[in-house]
Amino acid sequence: MSTLAIGVDIGGTNMSAAVVDGLTGMIVARDTIETLSSQGGDDGMRRLLSLIERVIQQADVALDTIAGVGIGCTGPLDLENGLVKNPYTLSGWEDLPIVSTLSGALQRPALLLNDAHAAALGEHQAGAGRGTQNMVYITVSTGIGSGLILNSRLFRGYGDLAGEVGHTSIKYDGRPCYCGRLGCWEMYASGPAIATLAKASVTPESVLWRLCGGQPAAITARHVGDAAQQSDPLAIAIFREAGLYLGVGIANLINTIAPEIFILGGGVMQSHEFLMPAIHETVRQQQYAEAAGEIRIVRAQLGLNAGVIGAAYGLLRSLNNTL
Repeated sequence: MSTLAIGVDIGGTNMSAAVVDGLTGMIVARDTIETLSSQGGDDGMRRLLSLIERVIQQADVALDTIAGVGIGCTGPLDLENGLVKNPYTLSGWEDLPIVSTLSGALQRPALLLNDAHAAALGEHQAGAGRGTQNMVYITVSTGIGSGLILNSRLFRGYGDLAGEVGHTSIKYDGRPCYCGRLGCWEMYASGPAIATLAKASVTPESVLWRLCGGQPAAITARHVGDAAQQSDPLAIAIFREAGLYLGVGIANLINTIAPEIFILGGGVMQSHEFLMPAIHETVRQQQYAEAAGEIRIVRAQLGLNAGVIGAAYGLLRSLNNTL
């Protein structure tokens, strides 16, 4: 079987495709386009197929040397039937049969994975989780999600529901979440949560005020990160609070799973230097057993490539019945 596979990573804003060498984890060719899901599923699949064809040409390989296509996509998904079910970040793609569409067009097997699961596979195979048997990858971005590698295999749980850690409650009477629960983790430590806190606390004296043009409603987590880089005390304090909440959630997962390592990725972790001290401090304070202090908490190594690498690996491992 060929060790080359296509890895696809689909988010609400962009989608990427890459030709990946499964022996080394090396990306042979990679490209990205806007998702534009509001233009409908047919348009999205047409442009995604064009993107895949383009990276195959850039890699200078023949289609018949490609083992298949792995797709990491923002959820919710129907993995059993290969459908995108997402009404939130991929409006216009509801019930899109992405697996049958791609496999039919390319005449290659295709596998659909939750995007956090795909990134977890990438970090386990070629990133910060190499050599571990049990690891948890956490993505901190628009939401908070995770991928669990247990005994060197992806753990998906019943109905492929495992890993939705962003919707575990860390305050039973806390902030309402769009999922219907109260106090969900991502209401306190995701990108939108950071932006919400900044909007409520920004003052005209802060760097953050200048960066948002005096329009607090326009503040994003990226503004907060840029302000922290300029030593804005308010922005640094906001990241510290988010880091404390991230630490609370990780401490809960340590008591539940006790992996060898936690790997933190996603856009918010680009401001890792302002988050990690509070994360480690909180976990240290809340650890239940002495051995918990040996569990590593590190930043992801693959960055924006984790999804495409992991999706390709997932496809190859699925074909080998080792996923």
